[in-house]
Amino acid sequence: MSEQLGNYRVVDLSKHLDPSTSKRLCKIRRFYQDTTKDYHSDLEVESHLGTHVETPYHYNDAWKDVLGLPVTAFMGRGVLLKLACGPRERITSEMLEAADNGRLREGDIAVLDSPFQCEPFSNDPGDQRPLLCKESGDWLAGKKVKCIAFGDGVSIEHSIEDSCDMHEAVLPHDITFLEVIKNLDQLKSEIFLLIFQPMPIKGLDSCCVRAIAIEGIPGFCS
Repeated sequence: MSEQLGNYRVVDLSKHLDPSTSKRLCKIRRFYQDTTKDYHSDLEVESHLGTHVETPYHYNDAWKDVLGLPVTAFMGRGVLLKLACGPRERITSEMLEAADNGRLREGDIAVLDSPFQCEPFSNDPGDQRPLLCKESGDWLAGKKVKCIAFGDGVSIEHSIEDSCDMHEAVLPHDITFLEVIKNLDQLKSEIFLLIFQPMPIKGLDSCCVRAIAIEGIPGFCS
């Protein structure tokens, strides 16, 4: 899941998808275009598919969609926060402060993880992931991050109340979510450049992305 690009190390943080096994809408119809003598594809997908970015428009019609945000909203200095918490604990400001240790800056991407790994949205009875809530959202909004990224070590879908509170705490500030990221254990650095560009389609609330971390770039490695 990692490659070298010159002096830099690249880690793919994306969930790879197969239309034949995807639980969410993901269909590809490949066809031959006789006029141009080549192949094209019709693609039918859900906006919240695989590793995806959620914009404020996801939650409120009056808030910004994919094209309402600048292209720089979908890239930036990622900071991995390894949370020390118990199973199914709500993530408090104290836990976030301890994991951050003063590293987050305004405009960063907060990448949250914990030792309790579970496939999101799987309804696994053994799910022990810590829980995002209003306090989590308020703390992250106060840090003025541009995005909150998380995958298999953090839960946002455990309750409607906590999910709504989290969305309402951060989305009005044009903060996005980057959900279902993978391979955080492959990172060698806890600070890196993170890029996750969505398709530039007007009215799109969320979009599947190829999320990549690039380690070692000056200005994005400390």
